[in-house]
Amino acid sequence: MTHSPISWRTGLTIALLLGAIASGWSVWQQSRPVDDGVLKTRPDYVLRDFEITSLDKQGKESFTLRGPVLQRDPADKTMELDTPLFLVPDRQNRYWQVSARHGVVPADGSQLQLRGQVLATSPADAPPATRIETEQLNLFPGENRATSSAAVAITRPGLTMNGHGMQADFDRQQISLLSQVRTRYVPQR
Repeated sequence: MTHSPISWRTGLTIALLLGAIASGWSVWQQSRPVDDGVLKTRPDYVLRDFEITSLDKQGKESFTLRGPVLQRDPADKTMELDTPLFLVPDRQNRYWQVSARHGVVPADGSQLQLRGQVLATSPADAPPATRIETEQLNLFPGENRATSSAAVAITRPGLTMNGHGMQADFDRQQISLLSQVRTRYVPQR
């Protein structure tokens, strides 16, 4: 009986080697952090249970930010925020409170992009009590203003307004809905 040039041991060794290479490649492919075809990088820093106070060029408080998690992407220098709470002072140093499920601060820091269950409430000692609810809000803390291109509900004592798009000036407590505005007055007793 003639033997083949490859013994059964050599064949088994080659099969095991090919299996190891295939499984290693598979693990490497599945462990890569890919989202929608874009390679994600790890944050260069993460803050947990934090409070940050940002000052303007004159050294005056621009806003205070509190939250459970803030992380910065080293590639594009943006910051991601989980359930952020912003305290934005008006001219009399009374604080608007603005919260959301998620936030992004672009690299230039010119605005804060809030998304998901955004709620802004006026200072308690600055009547009329005002509540703004939307799914998307861009906050410009250096200018004490906010904008939205989404559906917005504004509630004040005796008044409810709904519309699409908004501009707000926190210093002057002026809020304008931009389109599809519906207003409902409820007499106060």
